[in-house]
Amino acid sequence: MHFMKDVFEGKNTQHAHNKFVRYSKGSFVGPLLSIKQMPSGTKVTTSFHLVDELLHLIAEVIGNEEVHIKGTVVWNTDLSDELLKLGIKYSKVTKSRGIFKYTLDNDVKFKDFVDAMCGYNLLVSLKHPQVSISCKSTFPKPNKEFGDDFCKCMFPKEMASRILEEFAFDIEDKNPKEVAIEHHIDIDNIILPENFETFEEARHRATREGLVKRKITVDKVPKETQINVSV
Repeated sequence: MHFMKDVFEGKNTQHAHNKFVRYSKGSFVGPLLSIKQMPSGTKVTTSFHLVDELLHLIAEVIGNEEVHIKGTVVWNTDLSDELLKLGIKYSKVTKSRGIFKYTLDNDVKFKDFVDAMCGYNLLVSLKHPQVSISCKSTFPKPNKEFGDDFCKCMFPKEMASRILEEFAFDIEDKNPKEVAIEHHIDIDNIILPENFETFEEARHRATREGLVKRKITVDKVPKETQINVSV
């Protein structure tokens, strides 16, 4: 599920490829993540890169229970017909510089909703007796600094090992109190597909080559690794 786990395990998945589409040549700060074990549960905060991974983990907790969600779906094309087909209601839609933002404030069957919408930019918040998530409603502007506070989640204690397995897959201590993870992405080369009709198609199908550096700090003890990527 976590695209950096795919990358560091050498799995060239479509999910990982889709996550790298946003990168051109250059150096970028990648996903940021914090995991804290607390008396009330496991707190996870992340940068904007990992919202869909968190939503899928929440679906593991509450399944297809009907819950009330608030937030937005953000995309670069009109999704009105697609949302109608999926039976997903929205209270309003705005368009600015070619970006459509659909405002959500309604009940959904959660797992079905996440499965249907996580291919888009889904930024939602919900409160449930077992789990909660709070996301900002807009993405940070390109080339602006950002932190690991874009999305905040609280999971039940029994999800701790599952969360560590997903995000802190390379640690030895299986019961840490606090984990902080950061990534730095260097893209050196972009290989365009042989045949394409539009620049947008070429951008989405292109292979990005470079280096990903990963720093993980477990209870204040840091460790750094890196891997060459072609994704």
